[in-house]
Amino acid sequence: MNWRGKPQLQERLAAEYALGTLRGLARQRFERWMRADAALARAAAEWQARLAPLAAGVRPVAPPERLWRQIQARLGAAAPGSLWENLAFWRGLGLAASGAAAVLLAAVALVSPQAPVPAPAPVVLKVPSTEMAEVYLAVLSDPKTNKPLLLVTAGRHADQMQVRTLDPSIRVSGKDLELWALPAGGVPTSLGLVGETERSMVKLAAVASRSLANVPTLAISLEPKGGSPTGRATGPVLAVGPCIKFW
Repeated sequence: MNWRGKPQLQERLAAEYALGTLRGLARQRFERWMRADAALARAAAEWQARLAPLAAGVRPVAPPERLWRQIQARLGAAAPGSLWENLAFWRGLGLAASGAAAVLLAAVALVSPQAPVPAPAPVVLKVPSTEMAEVYLAVLSDPKTNKPLLLVTAGRHADQMQVRTLDPSIRVSGKDLELWALPAGGVPTSLGLVGETERSMVKLAAVASRSLANVPTLAISLEPKGGSPTGRATGPVLAVGPCIKFW
């Protein structure tokens, strides 16, 4: 895959890497690319930092008892009194494993080439895909500075979008922010006005799986009070971002 010189492809891959939907050999290949390209590593780090706040909304799920029984069955757990229940054995094994890990880490630090990495290290959101809600997600950024300005999410079967303002300076007194869907090869369509609070809701004409099915990009424009009078964006476009379907 030729990804150099294709900023949109790089952004998409970085977003999928941060979300965890880029897996297997594709994920390993992307990690090699990041070690060789500081800009690509920075894009992935920015996506990880943007998505990190979503971790607070994930409800922890306790594994069922049958899962532990299945794990023991697959590992061939022995009867009570065996090494499985020998505390001294596990303590010794833990100490040995910790020592081996420390030696391995030191060896890797000495022999591995120093790859360019962003600093400080971002918080990585790691959530099993089977426990993640089915959502559309978009981070709208300033097209000039790439600074994130708005976070937009919508459940697959929801008829409204949640909009969180990440930078309040985007608001202008006497003006409204209007959210637009930019379909591939189509005409931009207004999704509605964004409320004046940090967190607001935008009502959709239909459930998200229909309203956003063919919408790869969202945008925000600054409009007169009450929204665009023409049905088209009349003010400056303040933020743009890819709309990602996550399921």
